[in-house]
Amino acid sequence: MYSVRKKSYHLLYFFLQPFFTVLYYLRNFRAPHAKNVMWLFAIFYGLTFAIGEENSNADIVRYMAEVPMIEKMDMGIRDFLFYYKSTGEFDILRSILAFSVALFTDNGFYLIIVYGIIYGFFFSRNMWFVLDRLEGKIKPFTRILLLCLFLSIPLWSMNGFRFWTAAHVFIYGLLPFLYEKKKKPLIWCFITPFVFHYSFLSALMPIVAYLILGNRLRLFYFMFIFSLLFSEINIKSFNKAVENYAPTALVERSSGYRDTDKVEELRESANEHKVWYARYYKNLMKYLLLIYIFTFYSLYKHSIKKDKELLRMLCFILLFFGFSNFFSSIPSGYRFMNVSNLLTLSFIVLYYQNNPTPRVLYTVTKLTGIFFILVSVVNLRMSWYSFSVMTLAGNPLTAIFSFGENLSINDVIKGFLN
Repeated sequence: MYSVRKKSYHLLYFFLQPFFTVLYYLRNFRAPHAKNVMWLFAIFYGLTFAIGEENSNADIVRYMAEVPMIEKMDMGIRDFLFYYKSTGEFDILRSILAFSVALFTDNGFYLIIVYGIIYGFFFSRNMWFVLDRLEGKIKPFTRILLLCLFLSIPLWSMNGFRFWTAAHVFIYGLLPFLYEKKKKPLIWCFITPFVFHYSFLSALMPIVAYLILGNRLRLFYFMFIFSLLFSEINIKSFNKAVENYAPTALVERSSGYRDTDKVEELRESANEHKVWYARYYKNLMKYLLLIYIFTFYSLYKHSIKKDKELLRMLCFILLFFGFSNFFSSIPSGYRFMNVSNLLTLSFIVLYYQNNPTPRVLYTVTKLTGIFFILVSVVNLRMSWYSFSVMTLAGNPLTAIFSFGENLSINDVIKGFLN
């Protein structure tokens, strides 16, 4: 009887005011249905999605425009297969979703609701995988780390639906394998490149390497150090390997990312003078996590070796972090660093919360806390580009009246200032 009343209350509160309800359940994450409230809010975000000036060129806008185009073409299944082939996509989910939505409407905003259902499920499950394994009263610094964890690949990353959904699906398969040694969930990692985003074919390499080598902490640490010192891929050799061994469809689809001129342009621009938020937002989190990796390996590797769950996580993180370092030197390859960040933060949260805090680690948290907060503030600022006033102040009923016509919070603020 108690569980029924609890369920009815969380749904009622969410219907009345979703934003404050999700804040309440984030604070009380051990409450029943907390992760499902997060999932519902992701769907509500899709319902109240705004296309602001800053995200008008985002991938999601192009995906939305596909719906009315397909609807006008009045496709059958065979027509759709020809259309999918013409897109040049290696993965298939995005095309299937656009085709399915176009069977019922020509309004691309309905597609974003579907995106919210899918993205929100994996996002909420990944966050609560970590939250459900925290022991005792939550430490103050753990709260800062959890904020960073939620913002590593946040809700509004749905603007790049294909890659960032693929990232969460990939992590959804990885976390149970690393922390609980469950191999069955790895199937999610192996279907990710074919269903969600083809680039995750390359991300399978660290998984295969780990399955073969096992927990080789020292080896992976030296590989990780090597990746920091020599992180630029020889793009000509890389292209030759891709063209010799990859499927034809993948070679054609990835040609724009592997273009030699684009790679050189990316590497040159990395050394240009940038404003403060570009410098710190893109690099500060990486440097903070490097401090913790060096600290854990240098001072606490012996205690970590006694904890099989944390040992598996640290070994794989070192391996995957090195992979991300190499791929960050090619266009769009830097996005894998966010996957590394989320995995590393998961490890730090679990170690810090569930173990006594040694003096050195406590000192490190004191010195780095303000920088984690700075990164979080910049990350939260990004939400303004697609969050609308209705996302924060509305509810599912009021959102119906502004559906597809919402203004982003950023555009509203700019309107007041101009």
